[in-house]
Amino acid sequence: MKPFLDANVLVKAFFDNNEQDSCKKVLCEEFITNMVCLAEAQEALATILKNQEQAASWMKSVFKANGVIVDVDKNTLFESFKYLDHLTIWDAIHYATALLNNCSEIVSYDKDFDGLKIKRMEP
Repeated sequence: MKPFLDANVLVKAFFDNNEQDSCKKVLCEEFITNMVCLAEAQEALATILKNQEQAASWMKSVFKANGVIVDVDKNTLFESFKYLDHLTIWDAIHYATALLNNCSEIVSYDKDFDGLKIKRMEP
Protein backbone atom coordinates (compact mmCIF):
# COMPACT_ATOMS: atom_id res chain seq x y z
CA MET A 1 0.00 0.00 0.00
CA LYS A 2 1.22 3.45 -0.91
CA PRO A 3 0.92 6.64 1.13
CA PHE A 4 -1.15 9.60 -0.03
CA LEU A 5 0.82 12.86 -0.39
CA ASP A 6 -0.95 16.08 0.55
CA ALA A 7 -0.39 19.36 -1.27
CA ASN A 8 1.64 20.89 1.58
CA VAL A 9 4.27 18.16 1.20
CA LEU A 10 4.48 18.87 -2.53
CA VAL A 11 4.86 22.58 -1.85
CA LYS A 12 7.60 22.13 0.75
CA ALA A 13 9.56 19.85 -1.59
CA PHE A 14 10.13 22.67 -4.08
CA PHE A 15 11.35 25.70 -2.17
CA ASP A 16 13.96 26.38 0.50
CA ASN A 17 12.55 25.55 3.96
CA ASN A 18 13.35 23.36 6.96
CA GLU A 19 11.28 20.42 5.67
CA GLN A 20 12.45 20.50 2.05
CA ASP A 21 14.85 17.54 2.24
CA SER A 22 12.37 15.20 3.93
CA CYS A 23 9.63 16.22 1.46
CA LYS A 24 11.93 15.65 -1.54
CA LYS A 25 12.77 12.20 -0.17
CA VAL A 26 9.07 11.27 -0.07
CA LEU A 27 8.79 12.19 -3.76
CA CYS A 28 11.49 9.61 -4.54
CA GLU A 29 9.39 6.82 -3.04
CA GLU A 30 6.10 5.36 -4.26
CA PHE A 31 3.06 7.49 -3.44
CA ILE A 32 -0.44 8.44 -4.51
CA THR A 33 -1.75 11.97 -4.87
CA ASN A 34 -4.52 13.54 -6.91
CA MET A 35 -4.99 16.29 -9.44
CA VAL A 36 -6.48 18.62 -6.84
CA CYS A 37 -3.28 18.39 -4.75
CA LEU A 38 -1.21 19.33 -7.78
CA ALA A 39 -3.46 22.31 -8.47
CA GLU A 40 -3.34 23.41 -4.82
CA ALA A 41 0.44 23.05 -4.72
CA GLN A 42 0.87 24.96 -7.98
CA GLU A 43 -1.24 27.83 -6.68
CA ALA A 44 0.64 27.95 -3.36
CA LEU A 45 4.04 27.84 -5.07
CA ALA A 46 3.01 30.52 -7.56
CA THR A 47 2.05 32.76 -4.64
CA ILE A 48 5.31 32.07 -2.78
CA LEU A 49 7.50 32.49 -5.87
CA LYS A 50 5.36 35.10 -7.61
CA ASN A 51 6.00 33.01 -10.71
CA GLN A 52 3.19 30.93 -12.26
CA GLU A 53 5.40 29.30 -14.89
CA GLN A 54 8.04 28.06 -12.44
CA ALA A 55 5.36 26.67 -10.14
CA ALA A 56 3.68 24.89 -13.04
CA SER A 57 7.01 23.49 -14.20
CA TRP A 58 7.71 22.06 -10.77
CA MET A 59 4.26 20.45 -10.61
CA LYS A 60 4.78 18.95 -14.07
CA SER A 61 7.93 17.32 -12.72
CA VAL A 62 5.79 15.39 -10.22
CA PHE A 63 4.39 13.46 -13.19
CA LYS A 64 7.90 11.99 -13.63
CA ALA A 65 8.20 10.99 -9.96
CA ASN A 66 7.56 7.55 -8.55
CA GLY A 67 3.92 8.23 -7.79
CA VAL A 68 0.44 7.70 -9.09
CA ILE A 69 -1.60 10.82 -9.79
CA VAL A 70 -5.28 10.00 -9.50
CA ASP A 71 -8.05 11.84 -11.30
CA VAL A 72 -10.83 13.15 -9.09
CA ASP A 73 -14.02 11.71 -10.54
CA LYS A 74 -17.65 11.87 -9.46
CA ASN A 75 -17.26 8.80 -7.22
CA THR A 76 -14.39 10.44 -5.32
CA LEU A 77 -16.34 13.66 -4.97
CA PHE A 78 -19.46 11.80 -3.80
CA GLU A 79 -17.39 9.88 -1.23
CA SER A 80 -15.75 13.10 -0.03
CA PHE A 81 -19.12 14.57 0.99
CA LYS A 82 -19.23 12.05 3.87
CA TYR A 83 -16.33 13.80 5.61
CA LEU A 84 -17.39 17.44 5.47
CA ASP A 85 -18.30 17.42 9.15
CA HIS A 86 -14.58 17.59 10.07
CA LEU A 87 -12.72 18.39 6.83
CA THR A 88 -12.81 21.15 4.22
CA ILE A 89 -13.99 20.02 0.81
CA TRP A 90 -10.40 19.95 -0.44
CA ASP A 91 -9.15 17.81 2.45
CA ALA A 92 -12.26 15.62 2.16
CA ILE A 93 -11.41 14.99 -1.52
CA HIS A 94 -7.86 14.04 -0.52
CA TYR A 95 -9.10 11.78 2.26
CA ALA A 96 -11.64 10.10 -0.05
CA THR A 97 -8.87 9.60 -2.63
CA ALA A 98 -6.71 7.96 0.03
CA LEU A 99 -9.56 5.69 1.15
CA LEU A 100 -10.59 4.66 -2.35
CA ASN A 101 -6.98 3.85 -3.25
CA ASN A 102 -6.26 1.90 -0.04
CA CYS A 103 -3.47 4.24 1.01
CA SER A 104 -1.39 3.18 3.98
CA GLU A 105 -1.21 6.69 5.44
CA ILE A 106 -1.62 10.36 4.61
CA VAL A 107 1.67 12.23 4.46
CA SER A 108 0.84 15.78 5.48
CA TYR A 109 1.59 18.58 7.89
CA ASP A 110 -2.17 19.25 8.13
CA LYS A 111 -3.40 18.13 11.55
CA ASP A 112 -7.00 18.16 10.28
CA PHE A 113 -6.27 14.60 9.11
CA ASP A 114 -5.56 13.46 12.68
CA GLY A 115 -8.02 11.03 14.25
CA LEU A 116 -9.31 9.60 10.98
CA LYS A 117 -9.30 5.98 9.82
CA ILE A 118 -6.07 6.53 7.86
CA LYS A 119 -3.19 7.68 10.02
CA ARG A 120 -1.43 10.98 9.24
CA MET A 121 2.35 10.99 9.15
CA GLU A 122 4.80 13.82 8.58
CA PRO A 123 7.66 13.24 6.14
